[in-house]
Amino acid sequence: MSIQAQVLNLLQELKRDLGLTLVFIAHDLAVVRHVCDRIAVMYLGKIVETGTPDEIYEHPRHPYTGALLSAVPVARVEQRSRRGKRIVLAGDVPSPVAPPRACRFHTRCPKAQSICSEVEPPLEHKGGSERHVACHFPLTEAEDEQILVRHRAAAG
Repeated sequence: MSIQAQVLNLLQELKRDLGLTLVFIAHDLAVVRHVCDRIAVMYLGKIVETGTPDEIYEHPRHPYTGALLSAVPVARVEQRSRRGKRIVLAGDVPSPVAPPRACRFHTRCPKAQSICSEVEPPLEHKGGSERHVACHFPLTEAEDEQILVRHRAAAG
C-alpha cells in the first residue's frame, strides 16, 4: 500500500507540475476518486456514465455505476448499520465478444424494460457540469441517496 501511495502521489505531482493529462484505468474506486478530475464508467467496453468525481460518487445516475458504488466494502462494524442497500446484480456478465444488443447492461439491470433490449441509449447530458449518462431509466435521487449512504460509510 505504501508503494501504491508513493506512485499515486508521484503521478499527482507530475500532473500538477508539468500540466499533464493522464488516462487512468482502474477498478479501485477510492483511488479513482483521489486521482481523477473526470471519470468515465464503462460496462463491456461502452461508456455508460461520465462526470466529475463528486457527480459520480455523490449522485450516480446509471444503474451500473450505482451497483459499483454500492459494492464498496464497509470495514467498520458501526458503519454497516448506516449503509444504504447494496445493489446485487442478477445473472452472469455477458461475453464481451458477443455483448447484448442495445443497452449492454440490460440483461443484468434492475430497471430494464423492453426498450433497453431494442434501442441503445445515447450518452446524453443529464445535468451537472460534465454529467452524461447512457440510460433510458437513470437512477432517481431517492435511489442514489441509498447508494450514497453506503458509500460514505465505506469511505468514513
